[in-house]
Amino acid sequence: MAGYSRLYVVGGLGGFQGADGVNPIDLQILVGEGNRQWLEPHYFDPEIKPMGKVRSIVPAGPDHPDALLDACLAFVPQHFASCRSLPEVMSSLKEAEALDFDLGQKNIPSSWNDLREEARPLFRRLNIWKAELVPLQSGEDA
Repeated sequence: MAGYSRLYVVGGLGGFQGADGVNPIDLQILVGEGNRQWLEPHYFDPEIKPMGKVRSIVPAGPDHPDALLDACLAFVPQHFASCRSLPEVMSSLKEAEALDFDLGQKNIPSSWNDLREEARPLFRRLNIWKAELVPLQSGEDA
């Protein structure tokens, strides 16, 4: 059975940060679990646009160390505008609707690895919070 197991909250992209460091919230990245894991965005800021038409990514494996970095690159490329490889990658993916780093590796531009390395310092500066999603038991207070 498929469902969401976790979410990441990304905020403060416009430079302003509330007291908690993440407000205003710009987007959530939901992590889904099924026969494979996937990540998908939920935008709060209508100015943020993904690469091409990308609405989901499948990491190379469950909880892959680069999954969140790849998701941020795909869903918030504006944050990585100073990366040399970004224009080439975006051009290659302008019609892409999904990125599959597991079974669809042949459709990932070879310059993605360069972009990943260029983006790591910028990624570390993002304000990201993580929440594990667990069901409430019947009768439990929220």
